[in-house]
Amino acid sequence: MALTYTYPDAYLDTRITEEREARAIEEVELLAGSRTLSADWTEKLVILQAYILACLEHQGKVDDLFTAKLKTYREEMAIQLPRALAAADEEADVESGSVYAIPVSRA
Repeated sequence: MALTYTYPDAYLDTRITEEREARAIEEVELLAGSRTLSADWTEKLVILQAYILACLEHQGKVDDLFTAKLKTYREEMAIQLPRALAAADEEADVESGSVYAIPVSRA
C-alpha cells in the first residue's frame, strides 16, 4: 500500500509512513468533528498533522531540527485549521440553502 498524499518537506518525507499517515487522517477527522472538509483542505491538514506526528516521534533534544520543524508545523496548523473549518461551515451553509445563499433582486 502506498501513501495517499505527497509530502513536499524533503527532510520529513522519508519519515512519513502509511501508519503515520493513517493516524494523521484519523486525527484530522476528529478535528473536523461533524464538518465535511473539502479534499484540498483535508490534504493540507493531513500533511501538516503527519509532519507534526513525525516530529514528535523523532525529536530528541530541545534544540534539534525536529523541534524547530514541530514548532513551525504546529503554528501552520493553528492558522490552517480554523480556515478549513470556516470553509466547511460556509460550504454547508450554501448547500443547506442558507438565507445568505439566496439571491435577492428588486422588483
